[in-house]
This record gives sequence, structure tokens and C-alpha cells, in this order.
Amino acid sequence: MSNLLKTLIVDDESELRLGIKAVLKNLNYEVEFDIDEMSNGREAIQACHKKEYDLIFMDVKMPELDGLSALKIIKDKSPASMIVILTAHSNLNDAVIAIKDGAYDYIEKPLQNQKLIEIVKKSIEARKLVHSLTLSKPIFDDDIESDFVGSSFKMKEIFKLINKLSKVETTVLIRGENGTGKELVARAIHHNSNKKDGPFVAINCGAIPEHLMESELFGHEKGAFTGAVERKIGKFQLASNGTLFLDEVGELKPELQVKLLRVLQEKTFVPVGSNREIKTSARIVAATNRNLEKMMEENLFREDLFYRLNVLPIFLPPLRERKDDIPALVRHFIGLFSKEHNNLITDIEPAALNALINYKWPGNIRELENCIERAFIIENSSIIQLNSLPEAIAPKQAQHSLPQENGPSNTTLDTNQELDFESFKEQAEKDFILAALKANKGKINQTVAQANIPKNTLLRKMRKYGISAEDFKN
Repeated sequence: MSNLLKTLIVDDESELRLGIKAVLKNLNYEVEFDIDEMSNGREAIQACHKKEYDLIFMDVKMPELDGLSALKIIKDKSPASMIVILTAHSNLNDAVIAIKDGAYDYIEKPLQNQKLIEIVKKSIEARKLVHSLTLSKPIFDDDIESDFVGSSFKMKEIFKLINKLSKVETTVLIRGENGTGKELVARAIHHNSNKKDGPFVAINCGAIPEHLMESELFGHEKGAFTGAVERKIGKFQLASNGTLFLDEVGELKPELQVKLLRVLQEKTFVPVGSNREIKTSARIVAATNRNLEKMMEENLFREDLFYRLNVLPIFLPPLRERKDDIPALVRHFIGLFSKEHNNLITDIEPAALNALINYKWPGNIRELENCIERAFIIENSSIIQLNSLPEAIAPKQAQHSLPQENGPSNTTLDTNQELDFESFKEQAEKDFILAALKANKGKINQTVAQANIPKNTLLRKMRKYGISAEDFKN
């Protein structure tokens, strides 16, 4: 994300435009503002056709075209623009309508400088999170006919989804291996939603002992059990009016799954040792690296809870399946750590980059980020060298091993036929995908989870081999 924030101020009062401009210019923050001014909604739309704005301040009551009408048109063309509506206190209903139509926030007139500064900082942070979210390349839909996001990713797709999510409080289930960025996705959803002014509360369901988990989620009364020397507020209560992120939800034991299901259905819970019900308005975002479909078959995860959580599934592919993105990710992290470490490292040598591309990345993006930060600590030059990478990625001495005399004994190839590696590999891929789709009756998301294949890879291979999911649904 650039440090230059392209900003548009739209109001028919020139004094108000100048006031906002002065506050922004004097804001001692990590960005610089490139500011344009317009006096009505029609001019604002024309300006947005010529330039993609990061931040827009727009009045509601203006001549020629009002702000609410302009908002809809601008958000449709530029979903990435963060729009803040300016409204009189007597017209707060306009602000509610604007938020539903995609405005990031609103501020009442007469403007208070501190409130304006707070909104600007929040909008910058929210936008930055969504930019970071693209590093994970989330896959959102199950539409086999549409261009899936994973191969030709665009920022607009992310912002469109975030815009949709901001209008509803749908439960979200984020799926992916460790290190793919599941919490980052959850935070981006929260900070760009109507819950953004509430708390973001995260709990790792696999990191807390089983006997303490119920208390962590729902709280407990004093004396509820041995060691409960005082009353404890649970995560569901702490997250009221905000977002509760249930990381590794697949680790919950069946007894707690029942209680979680009840909260999702009734929006109420009972603390341990209490007989009073407490209402919760927390939005639930869950995440897992487990195969929940297989767990359901083994009666380890409740089917009714799965369907409650799986309203909007988001899939994060592993880094080994998207190696073409590694150069861009590396340069992103170089830019990030250059600021944090006040370091002059600006690039990476080709041999080092090649080693990163060829590595399998079991820890995914998180491991790559740690690897680059490590290089910043070790490297003495302005370019990351091969010897600054961990030995697991760039061995100091190449290890060569001789083939066994008798060769592998488990081959199933017919050596009387012409041997062609590429043909054999493609046929094996095709057979695997056909079998996986058949076993899951053509359900894409279920096939992804059951067969442990990234969704973008599955869809790409299906297109390559001319395979239709519809052929397996009956």
C-alpha cells in the first residue's frame, strides 16, 4: 500500500472543504495526502472515473447530485474507495442508509477535528488490512462457471466481498493450513464491517485445556468450580457488539460444540455456575485447518454446527500451490521490514529468490515472512544473499545421493510402452480429480476439503481436462 493517500473532498461549502484539507495536511501520521476537491456528486463521479481514490469525504445535501446517489455509483465502480459521509445531526437516517450502501463511516456536522482524525486513522488501518489480505489470496465462491479469484486476483474482488459482508452479520468459516493468514482475514472482515467500533476478540480453541474451555468462552461465577475464586467474563460477553474469532474451531470437544450451536441459534449463553442467560451480539468468524467433513463422518464434529458455521466459507490456498506469487510476497515483506528495522535492504539476489520459490513452505506465508525478517537481521549488504536464508531453504552444501542399484520396486508402469513423464503425470491428475469428484457427488467445497486439494488448483485442473462438476451430482 502506497504512503500517498489519494483523497477527494466533496462538499458545496468551500470553507468546509478547506477545513478538512487543513486537518489532513497537519495530521502527523504515516501517510501523505494527495487531495482533490469537488463541489457536488456529479463532479465527484467524473473525478472517480479519472482517478482511483483511496479516501473520499462526501456531503449528503449537494446541488445537481446528492451524496447518497453519488455513493452508490462510486462504490459500484470503485469498491476499494473508503467513503466517509458528512451529515447534519438532524439527518442521521441518511448516515444509516449510507452505511448500508457501502460507506465506511459517517461524521456529523459541525465537524470536530478529533473525530475526523480518528475516522481517518481507522479507515487507513481498515484499508491496509484488506491490502494485506490479498497476500493470502482467499477464494470465496463455489461458482464453477465464473473466473475464480485464485489465479487472476484483483483487489476489487476482495473489496466487493468485504462490502457485502459489512451489510450482514453472516457467520464466516475460514479454512486453510496453518500460516495461510486466517486471522488476518478475520481482522479484515471485522475492521471493514458495521462491528468495527466494537472489540475484536480472538481465542484459539486448540490452545486452552479442555476443562477450562467452557469458562473461557462463556465465563463463570465465583465458586462455580474449584479454583473459581472470582467471577470471570467470557469471550462471548467481551466480544458483544464486535467480532469473536474462534480459531481452530475443529478442536472443540462435542460437548462444547453443542453449547456453541445453541449460542449461534439463540444468541444467548449461560456462564458456568449461573442460572441467568446473557444475550450476545457478537459476530462469529471461525477458522480451522482440520478436515471437518471427515470429522463429521467419524462423529467428531457435529453436522448441524458445521452448517451453522459454513454459511460463507473462505478458502486460503497453501503457498506451495501459488509459487508464482512468492516474488511479489518477498518484495512486500522487504518493504515492510525496511521500515520496521530502518534497514537499507532493497532487493534480493536471483539465487536467493530462486531458493525461496523452490522451497515447499510447510509454514506458508507466516514462514516466508519470518524467513525475510531473519534475513534482515543477518544480512549486511543492501541485497538479501543466499547465505542469509535458513539452511533448510538454502543448504550450505548440496546433498547428492546416488540412485539405488535395483531402482524402485513399487512402480506400476508398463515398461513395454513408451515412457513419457508428462503424459503419465497428467493422466494421474485427471484420474485423481475424477475419483475425488465422484466420491463427493460433484460438490466443489466438499471435494476441496476431502481430497486436500486447493480450490483454485481443482478448478484450474477441471478446466484443463474438461471435467464438469455437474456430471457427478447424480
